[in-house]
Amino acid sequence: MNVLARASHAAAQAWNMRGFARITAGYCSLSVLVRPVTGEQGPHRLMRRYFDAVIRELGIELVAEGTDKVAPAGPCVIAVNHNSLLDVPVVGTVLPIDYKWVSKKSIFYTPFVGWHLYAAGHIWVDRSRKDNMERLTQKFQDVIGQGGSILMFPEGTRSPDGRLQKFKSGAFVTAIRENVPVLPIVLDGTERLLTKGELLMSHSVEKVVRLRVCDPIPPPPANESDERRVIRLRNATRRAMADALDALRGAAGAAERPSVVS
Repeated sequence: MNVLARASHAAAQAWNMRGFARITAGYCSLSVLVRPVTGEQGPHRLMRRYFDAVIRELGIELVAEGTDKVAPAGPCVIAVNHNSLLDVPVVGTVLPIDYKWVSKKSIFYTPFVGWHLYAAGHIWVDRSRKDNMERLTQKFQDVIGQGGSILMFPEGTRSPDGRLQKFKSGAFVTAIRENVPVLPIVLDGTERLLTKGELLMSHSVEKVVRLRVCDPIPPPPANESDERRVIRLRNATRRAMADALDALRGAAGAAERPSVVS
């Protein structure tokens, strides 16, 4: 019976994904259509509505704390822990600001979603290009110079078990170079609903996702090398995010332990 129940649930989820596919096709296509008229702002505004629609369609209950800290942070580098494909729509629902995602170039070739990413001016990364870093640096300068923010996943890839991974330095190099704060945001629950490598949401857990926006972390004073400042900022950000995850998960050290049972 358990096998039959799981198969039945998987079939029901696949059937219900029709709604998700319809929402995605509709909003992303409209995003491309309005781009010549509105510039990047039209697609950007549409995507927040899209993310709200996705969360409702999937039946996710989002419990968000500290969202009042987002707008006052001004131009910044937004750092988010990365557990699931659901992270993007969940975070997208709480950001009432102009920002750009940084993502692999291959994602930009995905039908509908990739079309929107191009239309909205999000930033692709292609490590095979010799001019990748120079291009990214110029893009970041342009976005922040126009009052926007940059959103990055400092872990670099999705966590397979919800455990907070080591942070790469890219987000913090950008914050130091552009002299803007880092705004840490932590998510708990997306990894249990849709784990890395899975295409269907789990039916064995509550559809509750918790999100906390931490206090902005300013760049360290410029009285030492940029390399040292990057390390200090990276470590301070990870500490803040680990503490916030511990609080969301209700136990000291929980951020460093798996939250998904394999």
